[in-house]
Amino acid sequence: MEISMRLNLPLAAAMIALAGCATTDGSDRKPTGIAKYADDPRLGEEVDRICFASNIDSFGDNTRDTFTVREGRDHYLIEVFGTCTSLNHAVTMAIGSSTNCLTNGDSIIVSDSLMPRRDQTFSTTRCLVKSMHKWDPKAEEAEEGPDTGSTESDMPPEDS
Repeated sequence: MEISMRLNLPLAAAMIALAGCATTDGSDRKPTGIAKYADDPRLGEEVDRICFASNIDSFGDNTRDTFTVREGRDHYLIEVFGTCTSLNHAVTMAIGSSTNCLTNGDSIIVSDSLMPRRDQTFSTTRCLVKSMHKWDPKAEEAEEGPDTGSTESDMPPEDS
């Protein structure tokens, strides 16, 4: 009896593990990357390159697969392949190419440290650029802002 219990325990553990791996309906999955912004008025057309004066010095809105940058007056939303775990907590960012222009397939070097060191292997991550889009941070504010029109109702006036 003791032998059969030993054999059934691994079988039960395997069944539980397989049940945990079962797929769910794909409709429950949240969109990732650029797809998260499909209906966002801030998302603009795709661009093939972004050239920086020196390096990436103004970035924000970081998620695991997207971030925004500003170069001069222009803003962009950049998507990386897969997930870039350090992107959520990035403090510094650099272009991983010999030019100051970023294109699809180029890498960005992300660090969660202000002064990354070579002996801190986990403080920096190299992420590959998947796509880049123009980004208008003021577009959402204009859409959701208070009505600046007249205070009268849009209903036609009543006849008297």
